[in-house]
Amino acid sequence: MSIVKNKRGFTLLEMIVAVIIVVVLVSVAVSYYEQAMEEVRRADVLSLMGSTISAQDRYRLQKHHYTKLWHNLDTTPLPLRRPQENNSYANGLSNTIFYTRGKKNNNEPNQGFQVYFEQIGDKWFMTADRIGSDKYSYTLVRPFDSLQVFCVPTGGYEKNIAACLNVMGEDDPDALPPDPRIAAQQTVNEGN
Repeated sequence: MSIVKNKRGFTLLEMIVAVIIVVVLVSVAVSYYEQAMEEVRRADVLSLMGSTISAQDRYRLQKHHYTKLWHNLDTTPLPLRRPQENNSYANGLSNTIFYTRGKKNNNEPNQGFQVYFEQIGDKWFMTADRIGSDKYSYTLVRPFDSLQVFCVPTGGYEKNIAACLNVMGEDDPDALPPDPRIAAQQTVNEGN
């Protein structure tokens, strides 16, 4: 008695369908991964903004004014505690800008945020610009006298608007509040 085994393999059509399914699954997974990483970066900088503004308030109680220098604050990120030239996390000896993910050797920033303090008239803001990415470009602004963080999308790119809608808890792009620095600048201009 001889047993005939079916040694049939996959057809070309079956292989093509399998490859297409794998490609679609990988592209969806990469998209979700990018969104998750962006949310991690954003949560990191939002936490930094909260603790730093508290440090600014403590500094103001002691010195009677705010500072633009990171190394003057008591909760300064470790890479900024001592100003030094060629600091890959700051703009050198002044330490007025902090790069959350550092800069590469060619001075181009990694994907993250550049965070700095702004004074417009008598109003102070902590500003975090999203940098190092072709996919995301927005700014987070927190007034020192407020707990609210404002998200300002740059350009009309859908990912930037979606990121700001997520930060602000809104569903409609028209519901995004305006940049608070604009109102502060208008107040300064009207006073002149």
